[in-house]
Amino acid sequence: MACGKDDIGARRRYCSKECRSYIQWVLSLSKGLLRALNTRYAAFSFTSDQVILDVFPVWSKHISRFKRSRTRGNKPAEDLKRMVLEFSREWHDMVNNNHSMSYASLHLVNRNHHKSIGLEAIKPNRNSSPRLSREESRHLKILNLKRSDLSDEMTKAKIRTAYKKMAKVCHPDAGGDDDQFKKLNTAHEQMLLWAENPQYTSRKALQDCWSYDGFTSRWSPPL
Repeated sequence: MACGKDDIGARRRYCSKECRSYIQWVLSLSKGLLRALNTRYAAFSFTSDQVILDVFPVWSKHISRFKRSRTRGNKPAEDLKRMVLEFSREWHDMVNNNHSMSYASLHLVNRNHHKSIGLEAIKPNRNSSPRLSREESRHLKILNLKRSDLSDEMTKAKIRTAYKKMAKVCHPDAGGDDDQFKKLNTAHEQMLLWAENPQYTSRKALQDCWSYDGFTSRWSPPL
């Protein structure tokens, strides 16, 4: 995902450790520009044609969208770096030409206003995800359930429904495997126990784009 490839496998964001390190370095590099713009929230995303940096300054009523065309053969992080350096250079040029820092920031922000973009598009919400042990993750797979099935008050009902559905296939009387049926029973029992006292982890993040929180000066990867 981070390098724009479609064939790196489900749930993976990076094709390699080097890819991960590079985009983290570029996002860290962008913090200088974001601080100059007094950014409260920001989001980085890309398409096959563009890299996009949406910025919401603390003093603004609107989001500003900074974007640049993609370069053939470049990773999105490389194009983001180029864009960040271009706007940073423009900001410094204005300051060096006897404009104030606030003027330079206001000029860049106002020139790139996108009033049609709502704040909710780049303000990350706190999202919860079930915290499972490796064994519990295996139980979940045996029941043919997803983590998202464990995120509401119907968790127990979903576990029982999944068990009944799988039992019709796995029961020895229905031609199923005896060992597999025992594993199914164990998975059912253990996941019901988990549902008695469910554990969750939570973090602020956005779907399909990197998000920045100006209060913590930190970038978070996509959900």
